[in-house]
Amino acid sequence: MKTTIIAALIAAIAIGSALGAFAATRTIETEADVHVRVWRSVSTGNLFLSTRPEGGEWTTHNTPLDMSARSDSGAFDQSNFVTITVPLTVEVDVPEPEPEPTPTTTTTTPTPAPTAEPEPGTCCEVRGMESHAPSREAIVAEMQRVIELGEQTYGLTHSGPITINISFTRSGVLARYKDAFGYRPEEAPDECSFQREEHMFFAPQCRSSTRAIAKEWFVRAVGTPDVSPRWITHGTFDHFLTRAVEGRYPFLSQDRFQRALFYDQPADVARDRASEDMMTAAALYAIQRYGNLRDWVGIHSRVVAGGDADAAFEEVYGDSLAEFYAAFEAWASQEKLILVTGAFDSCEEAARNLSPRGGTVGVDAGFPDYRVPTARDHDDDGLVCEGHLPVR
Repeated sequence: MKTTIIAALIAAIAIGSALGAFAATRTIETEADVHVRVWRSVSTGNLFLSTRPEGGEWTTHNTPLDMSARSDSGAFDQSNFVTITVPLTVEVDVPEPEPEPTPTTTTTTPTPAPTAEPEPGTCCEVRGMESHAPSREAIVAEMQRVIELGEQTYGLTHSGPITINISFTRSGVLARYKDAFGYRPEEAPDECSFQREEHMFFAPQCRSSTRAIAKEWFVRAVGTPDVSPRWITHGTFDHFLTRAVEGRYPFLSQDRFQRALFYDQPADVARDRASEDMMTAAALYAIQRYGNLRDWVGIHSRVVAGGDADAAFEEVYGDSLAEFYAAFEAWASQEKLILVTGAFDSCEEAARNLSPRGGTVGVDAGFPDYRVPTARDHDDDGLVCEGHLPVR
């Protein structure tokens, strides 16, 4: 079936180029050279066939094809560069020639060249704020940085075009929405950023937010599938966002993961009802235990594409998910025991042993809540004992 589709597509392209040169005859016997390249997104499985008649422009077609080679970046399965010679015999009806028009002096408008369909992973058209070029250039540069991070580090890419919509005001973002889809919603789906089809919309306070840009691109590249177990997808998303925003990978000794290990139940990961930080902790533990981020992202891609998580995990890592859950729960329980042993009974005791974190010492700096579990976190910032001075 695929061979038939390819043959029909190539023949159609070849016929088009041949007729342009030989439309004066009724029966044509000729050949046409067609350059062919095939792309497939590793993250989504989408395939792309790019073709170029000899001397013409590249055209990218959305045709399902099998792939055999991997690109240098590792982000695509890529076909070999192929030149195909197609023998043609075409029957053509030639209309009667029309009389020559009387010469007149006219000004002709050249026909604009067709816009080439962008190749997978390209970026980006901007709409809005035409009078402020720095903002337009800055958001494209940041989006491109996120795209390169996704491709080079995680093997992720998007397909098709991206149109970034920005404005000086919130209402201007809704005006961009009306320009794109013909009507203006009563309110934005999100106060910061959102997307629909090829369009991404960034409110004024978020057009320079790396987190918002990285979030929207990740959703564009991977989608928002309802997968099971959720922790595999959430952990990868959190890993990507942390790397994009903070410039480094998340690590298990960070307070948010220590807090999750202290307060949450590690068995909730296997039940697929763990907290977000516990889900990410499980993903980080898997990467640390087996030592390969690329392999982990490969598992994530298979789950997102609808594959069985247990089968993908065992094929890549050699352990079943059940074996992994048992190892993770044992490790998390041991980590909690260490954290409990190192906890303090009061803010005064903690102040004699710990250096304050965050804010100003004696004002709003404090200690991680899991280090002093008896104290209350009044402002829900993960710190307690704010205002306590170090005890000498």
